[in-house]
Amino acid sequence: MPIVKKAKELYPDKPIWCYTGYLFDKQVMGKMMPENEVTSELLKYIDYVVDGQFVEALKDPKLRFRGSSNQRIIDVKKTLKNHEVELWDKLEE
Repeated sequence: MPIVKKAKELYPDKPIWCYTGYLFDKQVMGKMMPENEVTSELLKYIDYVVDGQFVEALKDPKLRFRGSSNQRIIDVKKTLKNHEVELWDKLEE
């Protein structure tokens, strides 16, 4: 938490990305946030999450910012505001 807070303080216009093997809607929002207030606090500083485990069989070097096609790039701010997963809208650029 201290590193993320300091990074956002020093570089407020730089997006912060988080890579996790967890599914954002089911495991992070559905389980971790209700059980641990630190998760909710941390997500205030994170802009994008790449969720889902890396799967070697689904590896695709053409994908932007993720390793396998099962992974999603989630816009955290929009997702928390709308209470449903909002994918990064610049994915196709």
